[in-house]
Amino acid sequence: MSSFFNRLVKGTTVESRLLVAFLPLVVTMILIDSYIDHSSLFSSLSFFTISMIKFIVAIPVMGIIIYFMAKMLEQKLFSTKIALLSSEERFRTIFENNTSAILILETDTNVSMVNDAYCKLTGFSREEVVGQSWTHLIPESERERLTGLNKLRLQQSTDIPSNYEFQFIRKNGEIRVGIMSVFYDQLINQIVVSFTDITERKTMEISLRESEEKYRKLIEIQGEGFGIVDQDERFIFTNPAADKIMGVPVGTLVGRRMDEFVDHETFEKIKGQTRTRQEGNQSTYEMDFVRSDGEHRMMLVTATPTFNANGEFEATLGIFHDITDRKSIENELKKNESELKALNTTKDKLFSIVAHDLRGPIGTSAELLEVLIDSFDSFSNEEQLKMLEILKNSAKSTYNLLETLLNWAIIQTGNMVFRPELLNLTQCIENTVNNLAPTALSKNITLHFERGDEIFIYADLNMINTVLRNLIGNAIKYTYRGGNIEIRSNNLGIKTEITIMDNGTGMDEITRKNLFVQNRQDSKYGTENEKGTGLGLILCKEFIEKHGGHIHVESEPEKGTTFMFDIPKVLTPSETSTRKKPEEKTQHQKFNNELILIVEDEDINYQVLCSILSSINLKYERAITGKEAVDKFVHNHYNLILMDVQLPEMNGWEATMKIRENDSEIPIVAVTTYASDPSKKMTMDAGCNDYVTKPFNKTKLIQVLDKHLTKNLSGSVLHM
Repeated sequence: MSSFFNRLVKGTTVESRLLVAFLPLVVTMILIDSYIDHSSLFSSLSFFTISMIKFIVAIPVMGIIIYFMAKMLEQKLFSTKIALLSSEERFRTIFENNTSAILILETDTNVSMVNDAYCKLTGFSREEVVGQSWTHLIPESERERLTGLNKLRLQQSTDIPSNYEFQFIRKNGEIRVGIMSVFYDQLINQIVVSFTDITERKTMEISLRESEEKYRKLIEIQGEGFGIVDQDERFIFTNPAADKIMGVPVGTLVGRRMDEFVDHETFEKIKGQTRTRQEGNQSTYEMDFVRSDGEHRMMLVTATPTFNANGEFEATLGIFHDITDRKSIENELKKNESELKALNTTKDKLFSIVAHDLRGPIGTSAELLEVLIDSFDSFSNEEQLKMLEILKNSAKSTYNLLETLLNWAIIQTGNMVFRPELLNLTQCIENTVNNLAPTALSKNITLHFERGDEIFIYADLNMINTVLRNLIGNAIKYTYRGGNIEIRSNNLGIKTEITIMDNGTGMDEITRKNLFVQNRQDSKYGTENEKGTGLGLILCKEFIEKHGGHIHVESEPEKGTTFMFDIPKVLTPSETSTRKKPEEKTQHQKFNNELILIVEDEDINYQVLCSILSSINLKYERAITGKEAVDKFVHNHYNLILMDVQLPEMNGWEATMKIRENDSEIPIVAVTTYASDPSKKMTMDAGCNDYVTKPFNKTKLIQVLDKHLTKNLSGSVLHM
């Protein structure tokens, strides 16, 4: 009922128009009836007659009213028709000229209308589409989904989207992708669909996604760290390699600032680089950083600025490498390069010294020997003795020079063996003074050492003797005839200080400062044209510092020079009594013609050994090569073998190992070039029991023979 009245009052419905037409008739009838009821003229007429009169009167009146109303209605209908036609024209214009494909569907899924854009987009004509079910125009794979959405739309469900992607079929069978906008018009009870073809866009999106995925994987698997840092130096993107370099779990570096991994100074440097990048500059630099586990590392950073669409600096794209290992290698290479340069300098220095300082004395000695041999009978005994004395002194001087060169060369290569032991420093000084006394006496120089209380130190004997020999020898070299040299030793409680003071030529300040600087000083000639290598003082400094001590020099031209050096770790009297080595035996047990195999290819060395062994009641046989030594050992019985290391055919190490395959008891004493030779370890590893050095020290050799022959005779089974 309420619906009926609502329609009745609306001016556009059928009910309202009938009401407007019937209302004048009713009004006219009421007016006539009201007039007749009050008139006496019609009081005697019957009801029927009265009704007819009313009707006859009302009809013309109603006609006039209907006429005018019809005219008004006609005018309104004309205006409405004009508006409707205009609206329809606008609709058709929009419908046909819309670039999007439009189709209107009936609720039974049939197509009632399509526009030109649809025909152009799909390739179908209107006749092929209108009246057909729209489900035939989409792939089978899409039908169930779209049909379901249509049903929900007709049910006026609010849970469906109004825009979504779908697939459609062109007339040529090609399947394309579109994006659809759909709404249901309840007034016309039809569904309006508008869509556009986005196949190319989808292809581009897929390609873009694939490209992004490819580059994402590429970034993730690359070994270099990759990251993006905002203007606040905070990571906003990183790859796993970056997380690994910084020492954090994968995916946890994003959101952290650079100042968590670097010190304040480095962070300020990074911010300075960022300011440079804001101007559009790329930068590459190295920096130290600390991993989250506390390990210090080195990083190489290549940073590139990125800008937004307005050209404003937005962030920094950084590629960084952990170059810690590379820097270590570079530093090692630089160190090796420096060492190679130093070794090359050492080689040049050695060649120069060998050419000038060794060649001369050796050549002169050879010439003097030739003269002595050729004219031996023409010289008196005194002249022969004097010439032999000259040759002995020249040989000793040359040997000392050679030993200095070899020790210095070993230090340069880092192969010097440091063997500290308990030493009587006082005795070492006294022995050196006694050895150099003849040289001092030849220049009428007083060499004075006042022996006081014995001082014991823990040091390397060869190094200490080398230092004393060089410093005292230099004092003699640069002191004039008739001069004085004083040597003092002082126990200062925590160290021992040795002073060597002369009144010789002295030196200026520049020379004094360059004394211990390699390649900055050359040896000067002594007061009687004595020549040195220029390496002795450098060797002294190396040896003293090896013991933790220091060397110092004071000098003035023509007023003399004072060298002072100290050796720490001086033993107290109580330590001396507990650690002092027992005195070595000076008397060996009497030898009883034990047979020694001398393996030596140099005649002069063999003759020296023969002389020593004969003097202590020992017999000997000789082998010149390592192979011959092994053969003689197999077929003869020896009590001990003196094995030279450098031999033809088979070296001493190989010969020793061959002998040890058959006998592990026979004493084998290696003969080496000098005591600090690193090859001594190889000698002992080969199976030797001990070693002696060239040139031979008779006392030392007898002690070694006594040690091993006594042990062998008393507790070992001899080789039989």
